[in-house]
Amino acid sequence: MIELHICLEPFAGKERDFEALYRDAYVPGISGQAGFRRTTLLKRRDALREYQIHITFESEPLRLKWVASREHAATWPKVEALCARISWAGFDTVAGTAGA
Repeated sequence: MIELHICLEPFAGKERDFEALYRDAYVPGISGQAGFRRTTLLKRRDALREYQIHITFESEPLRLKWVASREHAATWPKVEALCARISWAGFDTVAGTAGA
């Protein structure tokens, strides 16, 4: 499995727009992709505008298919337009547990 952590800082006053875009466009767009496992939007507790999107796919080639999809092309530029800063890091899953 591959996991991507995307760090984002929406422009001041755009936090609710960013959260709505994630919920209403990003999640529906990514959810139907081959190999998709999960996505989570996190907001740092002690910061006003620090967010992370975590996405998990079965493999990097399947994640790259999402990046090349029309759904990603329609959604990601809208995410970028709301954010002052975006960075990311990719991880290979080497161990984990299943929740109850």
